[in-house]
Amino acid sequence: MEYIYYMGHASFELMLGGRRLIIDPFFGASIRGKQRSIPSSGSVEKIVKADFVLVTHEHPDHFEKETVQEIVRRTGAMVVAPRTVLSQVNVPENRKVDVRAGDKFNLYGVDIEVTQAVHPQSEYPVGYVVSSGGKRVYHAGDTYEFAKMIDIKADWALLPIGGSYTMDTLSAIKACEEMRPKYAVPIHYNTFDTINQVVSEFSTALEQSGKTKVVVMRPGESREI
Repeated sequence: MEYIYYMGHASFELMLGGRRLIIDPFFGASIRGKQRSIPSSGSVEKIVKADFVLVTHEHPDHFEKETVQEIVRRTGAMVVAPRTVLSQVNVPENRKVDVRAGDKFNLYGVDIEVTQAVHPQSEYPVGYVVSSGGKRVYHAGDTYEFAKMIDIKADWALLPIGGSYTMDTLSAIKACEEMRPKYAVPIHYNTFDTINQVVSEFSTALEQSGKTKVVVMRPGESREI
């Protein structure tokens, strides 16, 4: 079965094309002295198999160095990330895949497209569209809404709505209206007080448009794709 499993904030496990992908693992209880309002459902100990770890950028709520290193040690996974991330991880060089926005390639039967992300607070942010068997999932990472989002095609769009250095609910709604995914999953909100949002404002507006179904996921929940 192919699925999306949500671990909280912007962290996901995907099963796609027979491969297990971990995206932006962030399992810690706090960051820079701030406690998480909503704990992660993930942990390194729970990850016994993984083919890829995809990291969108270097910020610690998307990239825990020790977590990535331990996943690779336990599973032999490839780390797919910009150079700003790869330069920090102590894993074998043949486990690293250096990416830039615009790259398109296939790893073990999964197509990976590296998308632009507009997040000036990062040295080099990206997003990813991963696809196999005609199923396409877009993880936006941290980004504001930008004009070229209209060119991103995906069945599932995992979009930040927190509004602190990313899209808020209104700009995420606009992004969905441009991209027209079948399903939109709001992420990167309510983990800390600085990114609190009323998620129903996002889901109600999009449901009224009739083009995109909103899937609100709690940490520990999964959906078949």
